[in-house]
Amino acid sequence: MMEFGDERAHLVLMAVRPAHRRRGVARRLLDWLLESATTAGIESLHLELRAGNQAARRFYRALGFGETILVPRYYGGTESALRMVRVLRPPLPADVHWQPPAHWR
Repeated sequence: MMEFGDERAHLVLMAVRPAHRRRGVARRLLDWLLESATTAGIESLHLELRAGNQAARRFYRALGFGETILVPRYYGGTESALRMVRVLRPPLPADVHWQPPAHWR
């Protein structure tokens, strides 16, 4: 499940049944989500994962995500989350204003 904002998207949940892991299912799902976000003009995709989940960290790094911050006790108790982000396009300049095409003026 992914939530879309104006400039950024947040991957809330992605899971693959244990019997179907290591078959490229998660990769294909994430590729589709990244394509959807890019088509929607999203600037960046953000997610959190359990900091101790080394397999997930390797998976997301291999797909171009970078680690941003460790969030203590994110999952309750003592378990922390690692936030990761993948930039899909550079941010738009703040001073860009829409103008109609020349043939409309």
